Amino acid sequence: MNFCPNCGNKLNENSNFCGICGIKIQKNTNMVNQENLNEVQSQSQYQNQNEYNISTEKHKTEQAQFSNPSQFAQSTKKVLDSATEHLNKYTGEIGSVDINLREIFSEVFNSHSTDEAEEIFISGTKKTTPPLKQVSESWGKPWLFSRVLVWFLIAFAAFWFCIFKLNAQYAIPGFIFAGAFAMPISALIFFFELNSFKNISIMNTFKIFFVGGAFSLLIALLLYQVFPLSLESQIFGTLTVTDAFLIGLIEEVGKFIIVIYFVTKLDIKYILNGLLVGGAVGAGFAAFETAGYILSFSEQAMEVTIIRAITSIGGHLAWTAIAGGALIIVKRTSELELSHFMKSQFVFFFSSIVIMHALWDMDLPLNSYLKMAGLIIWVWIELFVIINAGLKEITKYKYNSEN
Repeated sequence: MNFCPNCGNKLNENSNFCGICGIKIQKNTNMVNQENLNEVQSQSQYQNQNEYNISTEKHKTEQAQFSNPSQFAQSTKKVLDSATEHLNKYTGEIGSVDINLREIFSEVFNSHSTDEAEEIFISGTKKTTPPLKQVSESWGKPWLFSRVLVWFLIAFAAFWFCIFKLNAQYAIPGFIFAGAFAMPISALIFFFELNSFKNISIMNTFKIFFVGGAFSLLIALLLYQVFPLSLESQIFGTLTVTDAFLIGLIEEVGKFIIVIYFVTKLDIKYILNGLLVGGAVGAGFAAFETAGYILSFSEQAMEVTIIRAITSIGGHLAWTAIAGGALIIVKRTSELELSHFMKSQFVFFFSSIVIMHALWDMDLPLNSYLKMAGLIIWVWIELFVIINAGLKEITKYKYNSEN
């Protein structure tokens, strides 16, 4: 049944004119237009449904990727393998590095006796340094560092109670010491345990920590006298990009000069030794610097202490450990020469720590905690790659000694 578009009168299928209003009926045109309209609407509905289905499938796929832990873990591992494979080239090794944190820290939650702890602390003397054939080339499982951290935290809590609950102001130095030294010394013990050669004593380690930390801070301050920050940074307290890189370069060079001194003095020739020496210098620098910050910002002492303690694991200690390891990668058993500093391997790793240091200090359009977390993750990826190279080195030395 058709209807007049003008008055609504019922029309026969063959009517050319409306019997009521007399309007000419454009029958074919209307029918065609209606058919076209229906076709357009049908195509539009099909297209919309198609787009909806595609969007839904895409959403399901994305959701599956993030909701499926194993698939997400596989994607993360691919990225990590690619990164470690690239970094590994600069250590002289080939392939990706399998970083199994669960395995490395597997002994932390196990029970250990005092005798076991004492055996670790007495290593590195002439009588306790093992011969090369007894050195293990497998990944170490440090645990003593976690106990040292707990001891510091207990002391820190006691000093906090003395100051803030009993108003005992004479406990402030202890509060500063425990807060500033807890994480750097604990992380230093971690590197001490990872030194499979066990050829550097705890006495030498702490000598590097205190003397190296103090003198690296002194050298950095002297360099600041020669290369001062811009007036803009000094007046407004916000670092320019140039000043952020200047700070990174000055402080890393200041610490590295002390690393060179101890590497030469102790005749260091193993990568794991270089990591320990660099870590000790960096840990000392970090501890003394944090103590100064706590004293300077006494009104925010607790906040400053906690933030710097947590973030210190990815700061000076880690950066300088990389520098120490990189130095041995290019030097090995030879005498230290200027040409060693020009090698691409050393330039890569040293440049990376300067850049990381600069980014750490730089005011970026990014949440500062997210920025620091990202930098901490990256610096430890570099460290684990260098540690892996140090373990591979043990196998090579063993092979050469037997042939």
